[in-house]
Amino acid sequence: MLSTGNHTADMILYGIAAVILLFIGYRTGRLFGALAASKSIALKEQELFTSQKGFKNLYEQELANLKNEAEQHKQKAQAAETRVEEYRKKAAGFGGLFNSGGKRADAMYALLLENEALEEALYAQNEKLRQERTDALKEQLRSTGYRRVLMSQLLNDERIKSYVAEIMADEKHLPGGDNHSPPALPDASQSSAS
Repeated sequence: MLSTGNHTADMILYGIAAVILLFIGYRTGRLFGALAASKSIALKEQELFTSQKGFKNLYEQELANLKNEAEQHKQKAQAAETRVEEYRKKAAGFGGLFNSGGKRADAMYALLLENEALEEALYAQNEKLRQERTDALKEQLRSTGYRRVLMSQLLNDERIKSYVAEIMADEKHLPGGDNHSPPALPDASQSSAS
C-alpha cells in the first residue's frame, strides 16, 4: 500500500481519494440513470404513437366505409327517381291514346293523378330516409370519434399500463408461459369406476 510515512497525511490522502471516487461514481450513476430514463420515455412515446396511428387507421377505415355506404344509398335513390320519371313518360304516352273521352280516358287520368300522388309520397319517403341516413352517419362518425378518444385515454392510463405489465411479467397467466401441459382429462375407466 502507498504511504508517505506520515499517518495523518496518509489518512487525508485516502479521504480525498475516497471523495473523488464517490463523486465519479455519483456522476456515472446519474449518466446511466439519465440514459435509462430517456430510453424509457422514447419507448413510451413510440407505444403511444403506435396506438394513435392504429386508432387513426381505424377511424379512417370507418369513415371510408360510411362514405361508400352513403354513395350506394345515393345511387339507389337516383335509380328510383329515374324509374319514376320513366313511368311518368309512359303514362303520359298512354294518355294520348285515350283522347276520345269516356270511361277509358277518365280511368287513365285517374291513374295519372294517383301516380303523381304516389310519386310525391315516394319523394317524401326518400327525403325522410335520406335525412335518417345522414343523421345515422353523423352519429356513427361521432361515436367512432368518442371510441377513439376513449381508447386513447384508456391506453394512456397508468393503471392499465401497470396491469398489462403485471400480466406480461407473470408468465403463468400467459398461454404457453409455463412448461407444464394442461391437466389431462380423467380416463373413462376411472370415471365409470366411481
